[in-house]
Amino acid sequence: MDDSGKEWRYLGTKEELAKKKCQRLYSTGGKVYDLALFYHEGKFYAMEAWCSHLGGPLFSGEIEDYKGRCHIMCPWHGYMFDLQDGTNEIGLRQEVHEVKTEDDKVYVLYKTELSLSAK
Repeated sequence: MDDSGKEWRYLGTKEELAKKKCQRLYSTGGKVYDLALFYHEGKFYAMEAWCSHLGGPLFSGEIEDYKGRCHIMCPWHGYMFDLQDGTNEIGLRQEVHEVKTEDDKVYVLYKTELSLSAK
């Protein structure tokens, strides 16, 4: 574990996870710590699951090309967040988390264990 308390958390195989463009990752720390995993053009992205505006489920949103970069659009009010850095045009921000793929296995650097289904 590094100094920030984060560890590489195994999520599943690339083949399995790439089947969905947007999905929820359930945290053992509770709903507030859930993440959203996105797959777009061969790359995975992870950010906080709940929109910083009013808590909409970003994992239910649509990935859009916006001003030449990929964004997730919140299904509740249409706010767009950059998948790479979590920024938004009006100053809202989502925390993003590093994702890596090694030997067809996908990992996210995060503080709690994660799973693809609620327990």
